[in-house]
Order: sequence, then structure tokens, then C-alpha cells
Amino acid sequence: MKKILFLLLPASLLVTESAFSQVTEKEASKFFAPKGNHRSPFKGETEACLTSVNLQFKLASREYIEKRGAGNIISWAFLEGIDEQLMQEIANEYYLRLAAKLKENGIGLSEEYQNTDAYKKLVEKNSDRNREVFKKNWGVSRIITANEAPYIEYPVGMMGPHSSLGNDLKKPVGQVFITIDFAEFVLKISQSARDIQGITTTKSKSTLIPRIRIEGVSQGAKMRGDGSYAMFTGRNWGYTNAIMPNDKALHSDLGYALETQASKGMPETMKRFKSNVAGDMAAIFSGGLVGNGRATGEFTYTVKADPALYKKAVLDALDTFNNYLVAYISANR
Repeated sequence: MKKILFLLLPASLLVTESAFSQVTEKEASKFFAPKGNHRSPFKGETEACLTSVNLQFKLASREYIEKRGAGNIISWAFLEGIDEQLMQEIANEYYLRLAAKLKENGIGLSEEYQNTDAYKKLVEKNSDRNREVFKKNWGVSRIITANEAPYIEYPVGMMGPHSSLGNDLKKPVGQVFITIDFAEFVLKISQSARDIQGITTTKSKSTLIPRIRIEGVSQGAKMRGDGSYAMFTGRNWGYTNAIMPNDKALHSDLGYALETQASKGMPETMKRFKSNVAGDMAAIFSGGLVGNGRATGEFTYTVKADPALYKKAVLDALDTFNNYLVAYISANR
């Protein structure tokens, strides 16, 4: 037996301002993963470089739980009403806000890195990176780079053109990657004891909350292109890495959804993805997962977003990330 709970709120009730709270250096140091700093490149510096600011927008989000003896639940949510032009606007605006936040704390941004050989090597090494992600156990996303710059991600190791770039310029040189989800799920599954007729009833319940979230690591084994982090290198091979762990998330309290409803078929925005994700979703819509014994309950939602409210909520959450990031940098200067 399945029960679906929908949150259908008029847009006027969704717009609520979140209270601003200052992030302390101590809070920021506890928030990011430990040991993210070694000879901070920000110490005594008044200038830094950002080679790449990347926002990963989730377009489809998936959640799964399993309870021993009772079965499992799969839930998908699909975002509608958001196009790539709007995502680019958000990424460009975010860059300006991050630059302003750093400036407030005595760090101006320089573009000195653009004409260096090390930067050209970084661009070349990252030229084959895919901006679209499809994972049937995670979701679908599109990666947008601020100011339409090349998509660059620093490797996990210290050696490489990213390290020599910071060392040669003798200032912090970094990149930012942030994953933006649009939904939270609350999944519950229970199984009753056998009744007098020997019948066991399994109940599954899925609740979807339309909410903008900045996620920590969520794709498991991926070392790059997942989660939310900022990585900087500098003189003397020093580094500052602010990495959100997988048990942390930041969210906006600003509503953005016009409507949340059950999906009646494959959403138009998903039909272009020819991958295992599409196949898995097709099985859900056809009832194939339950029919094949792969799931006890399955739930699919479509979240229709107001573009202006979505942009406002995403930037609100990103402002919070900036507060943590700058406080973390200040704690290690």
C-alpha cells in the first residue's frame, strides 16, 4: 500500500525571508572537513584568483531507503521551469557576490592567472570534462561555469599545474564547485505483523519538500565533480581547502515552487537524456520496479518552479555558503 503526501502551497505562502546570522571562524572551521589547511596561502595576502567557479544544478533528484524485512522505497523529483539561461544568470551573479564578500574581508580578485602557461595547462587537462551528469542512483544535473569560463577542477593531489600556478603567482589561486539540489525527501516504510489470515501489510510513505539545498559529498566514490568545496593553492605549496562533508548541507528558507504534483509520465526535460537514468525512470513510470520486485514503493514528483523565486532562493543559499567560506579563510589567515 502506498501513500503520497504532496506539499501544495500557494506562492504567496512560500516567500519567507530567512534570518541572517553571522558565521564565526570557529563555526566555519568545524563545518568544513578537517585538515583543510596547510601553510595558508591567504596569510598576509590582499589579492586572490579564481580560475573557475562552477555551479552544479540538479534537475532530477533521487532518494532511496531500505528497511530489512519490509522492503524499500525509491523517490524521484524532477525540476521544471528552469532553463540554462537562468542558470547562467545565477552563476554570473554568484561570482559577483563572492567577489564582493571577499573584498569586504580585504581580498580583491585578480585575473593575472589567465595569461600563464600553468592556467593554459589546467584548461587543456580539463577540456574533456562533461558538464552533464546522469546517475540512476543519484539524479541528473547540469554544471554551469560563471562568466562562461572554462570548466576547471583541481585534482585531489597537491602536484600539478594548479599548485605551480599558485606558487608562481605567490598568491591564493583557486576554484569553487557547488552542488545545488532543489528537493528534500522524507521517506518512511513499515510492515505490520501477520494478521489472523496470515496477511502482512507493507506501508510506504514519501514526502517531498521543495527546498534549495547546498549539498556536501553525495555521489559516493566520486573524488571531483560532486559536493561543494573551494580549493586554493599559493606560495610555498601551501593550500586551503574548504570541503563540505557528506553529512552537512545548507538550505534556503525562501520558497520557489509554484506547484508540486505527481509525475504522470516522463517529464519533457528528461526525455533527451539517453542513459541508464532514462531507462530506470521509464521502469518507474511503467510500474516495472515493483513488478520486478526491485522496490516496495515508488514515488515520482514534478516540481514547477517560479524562475524569479528560484533564482532568489539559490542565491540566498549561496550567500550562506560564502559566509562559511570567508569565515573559514579568515580563520586560517
